[in-house]
Amino acid sequence: MPSLSPNGGVFGAVGSLKNFVNVVKEVDFEEVRARAERLPAIIVISSDADHAFEAARDIFGDRPERYIELKGVPAGDSVRLDAHRYDMVVVYDPERTSLLDRVRQATSGFEGKLYFLAASLPGPRTPAEQVRLEMVTAQPDLAPAMGRFFPDFRAAATKAIVDETCRANAQFALVSNVPAIVPVLGGFIAAGADLVVLTKNQIMMCYKLAALHGKDLHDQTRIITELVPVVGAGFLWRTAAREATSFLPLAAGTIPKVAIAYAGTMAMGWAADFYYRYGKKPTKAQLSEFTKRATEIAQSIPLPGRDDAQRTLKDPDATEAIDVTPRTAASDEPERTEAIR
Repeated sequence: MPSLSPNGGVFGAVGSLKNFVNVVKEVDFEEVRARAERLPAIIVISSDADHAFEAARDIFGDRPERYIELKGVPAGDSVRLDAHRYDMVVVYDPERTSLLDRVRQATSGFEGKLYFLAASLPGPRTPAEQVRLEMVTAQPDLAPAMGRFFPDFRAAATKAIVDETCRANAQFALVSNVPAIVPVLGGFIAAGADLVVLTKNQIMMCYKLAALHGKDLHDQTRIITELVPVVGAGFLWRTAAREATSFLPLAAGTIPKVAIAYAGTMAMGWAADFYYRYGKKPTKAQLSEFTKRATEIAQSIPLPGRDDAQRTLKDPDATEAIDVTPRTAASDEPERTEAIR
C-alpha cells in the first residue's frame, strides 16, 4: 500500500511547481474560455410580455431584458419559434394555457434545451432555484457562462461544475489504473498518464469556477497556480483518505480510490469556490469540513463489494452545494458550514 505519510510516498511533493505548470500548459482552455465569455441565447415565453418579464426577473435577476428575449403568446395561439437560435427556452404558464405543449410542438427535437418554470413547488427550493439547477445540470457546458453573466446562477452553476467533475473522476478512477490515492492540485503524483487525467479534470474544474465568478480568463496559468495554496495541497487528500477508509471496508484488497477521488475533487471544488467568492483562503477547519461533508456524500458511491446503485454518480440531486460564510467576529470556534438546497 502507498505510504500515507504527508512527507513522503504518494503525498510527498514528487511533482514540483514547474511540473505542475507544465501540466497546466497541456490543458486546452480556449474552448471553455470562448464558451464562458459568450452570452447564451435565451428566450422566456409566457402568455403575455408582463408574465415573461416576471419569470425572467425571478430566474435571471434584475433588468433581464438586457440579456433575455421575452415573448408573449396568448392562450390559443400557436407558437412560432426557431429553436435553432436559442441555447435555452424557458416557459412560464401560471394561467395554465397549455403553453408548454404548444412550445414543445414548435421545438420538436430540441427538448434538451426546454425548461418549465413552475408557479409553485413543494420542498425547500423555490421554482426559480429549481429551474436554474435544471438548466445548468442539463447543459453543464453552459454553466460557466450562466454564472458569469447571471450572478443568481452561481450557486447552481458551481454545483453543476463540481458534481460533473466529481462523477467524471470517480468513474475514471473506477476503470483506470490509478493507485489508492489520487493527485491533488499543485502536489500531484508523477506516476503515469492516468493520474495526469484526474489532475487535468481538476484544473479545468477550477478554471470553470473562475469563469463563472467573472475572473479574467486569459492568464490561465496564473488562475490555476494561485489556487495551489488555497486547496491545502495534500491536506484534502489525506483527510479524504482517512475519512473514506473509516467507513469503506477493503473489498478483496481494493483501496476505496473511487470514494477518495470523488470526495477529494468535491472538497477541492468547494475550496476554490470559497476563494473566488470571498477573496480569501478557507481555513484548515473549513477544509476539514469540506472534506468531511464530501466524504459523507461519497458513501453512496458504488465500489467492488457494494450492492447499491450508482445513484450519486448519475443523480445530480444526490449532492448538495456547500456554502461556508466567513466569520465576522473573532472566535476560537471552527467556522460553521451549511448545505444549501
